Amino acid sequence: MTRRVFHLLRCIGWISLSALPRLSAQEPALDLQGETVVVYNRDFAQSRELAEFYAQKRGIAKDHLIGLDLPIDDSLSRDDYERLLRRPLFEAFVRNGWWKLTASSINDPVSARPKKAMLVGESSVRILCLMRGVPFQVRRAQEKPATAREDEASVDSELCMLGMPRVELAGAFKNPYFNQPVRFQMFQGAPGMLLVARLDAPDSGTVRRMIEDALFAEQEGLRGRAVIDMALKSGAYQEGEDWLARSAILFRRTGVPVYIDREEPLIPDHWPLPDTAFYFGWYTTTAAGAVASPKFTFMPGAVACHLHSYSAAAIRSTDRHWVGPLLMHGAAVALGNVFEPYLSLTVHFDVLNQRLLDGFTVAEAAWNATPVLSWMNVVCGDPLYRPYARGPGAAMGGEGSARDYALYQGLAIRHQKQDSRELKKALTEMAESRGRPHLLELTALLSASEGQNAQAIELLEHAASLYTTPADKARALLCLADLHRKEGRPRDARRLLERILADKAFSNVPSILAARVMLEKL
Repeated sequence: MTRRVFHLLRCIGWISLSALPRLSAQEPALDLQGETVVVYNRDFAQSRELAEFYAQKRGIAKDHLIGLDLPIDDSLSRDDYERLLRRPLFEAFVRNGWWKLTASSINDPVSARPKKAMLVGESSVRILCLMRGVPFQVRRAQEKPATAREDEASVDSELCMLGMPRVELAGAFKNPYFNQPVRFQMFQGAPGMLLVARLDAPDSGTVRRMIEDALFAEQEGLRGRAVIDMALKSGAYQEGEDWLARSAILFRRTGVPVYIDREEPLIPDHWPLPDTAFYFGWYTTTAAGAVASPKFTFMPGAVACHLHSYSAAAIRSTDRHWVGPLLMHGAAVALGNVFEPYLSLTVHFDVLNQRLLDGFTVAEAAWNATPVLSWMNVVCGDPLYRPYARGPGAAMGGEGSARDYALYQGLAIRHQKQDSRELKKALTEMAESRGRPHLLELTALLSASEGQNAQAIELLEHAASLYTTPADKARALLCLADLHRKEGRPRDARRLLERILADKAFSNVPSILAARVMLEKL
């Protein structure tokens, strides 16, 4: 072991990881394919072909595909939603024997008096996948509604209630599955509720790629980093910041390296975010910053969400709002809102990530993390996709950076009941003994996420000295410059940035663009 490594181990302080309960993934024998119905628009180009492609990939029976004649626009009126979509689907579920109805007594939402109704008593289908071409917005019918009494909604959130008792249209309906610690197929609280997600994007090729990436990540394991972009909001917005902070703790504890940006602006253009498997941030109208930079791309199977009131208002656009651009940059899953949802009623990031790491499907995790139905929320991605079907750290194979992430996660899980000093010591020793500077960079991320910038600088300096490829070395130097800037040492930051820009070996690496931007702002 080198003297530098001894120094690194000596300077690592006693910082404890969060004492969250250990995650475990229950694995009941569930027939998810058999419980899934796929809906496509017969009048939308390639909608049927995409539905058949998805069904073939997932092993969904052909008689579980339903074609409807729907508008080709993004939105439809409340009357058209009822006539063309809700009623035909309800009738199809009953006609095919997927639902068995029973006579029940419910309170009329207007008179509050009890009345008889036929409700879903038994259900053999609980997952609904809407294919590209199915409208995603139900337009407002009531003019100038009171706050939180709006009657517009996402098609998807309305269809979650397809088999549940009808309520008044204005406002949201409490989600009975919200934050329930069980798989949805084991949940008995709402037999007529559906988990709804859509395979939708700016183009059909992206939808096919989303499907294939989900299957690839399930097979090979979702490896990479989590990116948390804080916005330093407070007051009425503090809840969103708390979701992000708790997600960062959760990722650290389960061995997913985390890059945390604790500055108000978005992560700047061209900033290197290699191997991004998770992205959570807020709060701008239009996709911008690092994840919208031309050369940025997500890892296959990545889950991404930028919290904004209208983040999913234009799912099929490549440059409007957030969901479409995130999918075009390679995300397999993107969550958003088609209209103003109000902060507390949108997806809770911390619950979402907890459930994904518990082994839930994307549809289960997303609706488990969403407190209301008949509202504005939408999930774009394969509803059956389970990024951690085998639990965190289950797959230890792979080469190169994938192997480093597997090694990192395995050590993190092994040391999760100990303080982080022991983990960083083990990671540093492994990096040195196996000649893997990338592990040193990931350990530096851990120190930086804990606010231990001095440790992170030591680790990155060592990684930069061992890296042999220009792209890796330049990225390490750029991150070093940023840490010096944050530590109030602009002269050291400038020296490193000028070194990057002057070295001809770095002339074609992606980090050079970010170095220029940072130098201009110093």
